[in-house]
Amino acid sequence: MSRARDIVPARRETLIAPSQRERVGRFSLRQLAFVQWVGVVVAPLAWTGQHIVGYGVGEARCKVGASWGIGYDTWQLAILAAAVVLVLVSEAAAVTVYLATREANYGDGPAGEGRWGGVVPYTRLHFFAVAAMVANVLFLTVILLDGLGAVADSLCVQS
Repeated sequence: MSRARDIVPARRETLIAPSQRERVGRFSLRQLAFVQWVGVVVAPLAWTGQHIVGYGVGEARCKVGASWGIGYDTWQLAILAAAVVLVLVSEAAAVTVYLATREANYGDGPAGEGRWGGVVPYTRLHFFAVAAMVANVLFLTVILLDGLGAVADSLCVQS
């Protein structure tokens, strides 16, 4: 602990912080950070893509004077299946990071107390993994409601 206090405070974090090559279980810290971002970002992008492409398929089907021959339900279910697969990949990535960092200590304290000195410094990864696991379940629900609702509802009907 005294070693951390003897270092100039401006350089303390860089000298004591773990390197990107440090192993966390089977993964390096860099690999775990990449997997963490897959867990956080893929599900919202899957929902965005599913919603926009599904809307486009609906517009193509309802276009007056254009006969594209699009099987609307088939397309919506295919888009739904692709989005669900992407969300499951995102959830698997989030769970992987969560399990690799489950010993993270949330009581690291401020940088001035030498927080990398004797604790596991992976709290950011662990926090994002927990947030991604919850968000991915919510995005899966929204994707299922969006896709199944599009198939169940009647389209191109005049009021």
